[in-house]
Amino acid sequence: MVPARFRSSFETPSKLLAAAVLAIGLGIGATPPASAQSAATTAGQQAPTGLWLTTRYPDFSAQAGKDVSVDLTLSNHGLPPQRVTFGLDGLPTGWTWEIDGGGKPVRAAIAGVDSAVDLTLKLKPPADAGADKPVAFTLSGKGDGQSLSLPLSVTLTKTEPAKLTMDPKLPALRGTAKSAFDFDVTLKNQGQEDTTVNLLSKAPDGFQVTFKEGYGSQELTSLPLKAGESKDLKVAVQPPDSTQAGQYPVEVAAAAGDISANAKLVLDITGRPTVALTGPEGRLSGDATAGQERTFTFTVQNSGSAPARDVALSATPPSGWKVAFNPEKVDDIEPGQTASVAVSMTPSQQAIAGDYMVSVRANGPGASDSANFRVTVRTSTLWGVTGLAIIGIAVLVLGFAVARYGRR
Repeated sequence: MVPARFRSSFETPSKLLAAAVLAIGLGIGATPPASAQSAATTAGQQAPTGLWLTTRYPDFSAQAGKDVSVDLTLSNHGLPPQRVTFGLDGLPTGWTWEIDGGGKPVRAAIAGVDSAVDLTLKLKPPADAGADKPVAFTLSGKGDGQSLSLPLSVTLTKTEPAKLTMDPKLPALRGTAKSAFDFDVTLKNQGQEDTTVNLLSKAPDGFQVTFKEGYGSQELTSLPLKAGESKDLKVAVQPPDSTQAGQYPVEVAAAAGDISANAKLVLDITGRPTVALTGPEGRLSGDATAGQERTFTFTVQNSGSAPARDVALSATPPSGWKVAFNPEKVDDIEPGQTASVAVSMTPSQQAIAGDYMVSVRANGPGASDSANFRVTVRTSTLWGVTGLAIIGIAVLVLGFAVARYGRR
């Protein structure tokens, strides 16, 4: 604090002597008031009496081209209410000033007994005000027989343009192609000017990059940043499901005019097989004859990002049926490749004509699939021929019987 205290009207020796004599007389004749304090409390420990005009920072710097604000305090200790009128001297030509109190310009203020008034001195330098040169001036206050003086000094500095930084908390994340890759990135404006930045990204083909505020759900394409402000962003990167295993770089950036900042991110994608089982020519139906073997060619496809290994084939057929696989296990299917499996099905001899379901499964470490294959069963032609033969024999026997015994 740099106080500006009033100058007392007791300035001549005669007046000072008279005041001292009067004070001594009052001190001898007065009876001390009752107090709960200890006897160690002396007059020298009491708060000083007077009127002060103070500020925390009397010598400071401010940005050139912008208005300047100085916080002030008018304090009254032990005096009756004091009215103080303000003035300012020493500002260069072109500068303007005002004092605000309670949110409005004021020319004077009253400080009550043992109270303080908060004020703000506002300075507006001209556009061509020189930078890096101290400007000294004095704020004054005048009351009833009192005057206050507060020397101040301000140095204008050149405004630094916006300066951006982007810092990822974790620059590399690992997961499968179906994982959620969410990067936490802090964007900061280290300059002295407010700005609005555009959010940009550069990623491999098929990768989707979105920006959101740290705890928000709205996708962003631009973001306002005040001078010295920082904001937390969540950068979500979604690779295609078919992305192969490997490391994929993604670059994000924030740009405003000629300034920009970027951050490099890495997706470490681990492989994962994905198998799909389909029937002949993509169909999941076929026909067979009861008691006869019929072979269908099934296809096992790996649409994942890692090889599918040791894929075993199995089936759940109706009662009395036989199902065999060739091969029974596929050792390796590379991503994007297929393998053919011959599935031989033999319906039961007693199967009647109709539709039957056979559940076929392909199981491997980390990947599996199943398909319900519909088989339309037809009865054997041998049974038809046998039936016709039986009917024919029955007709012949009946004809013979009629011919022989009919005459009687």
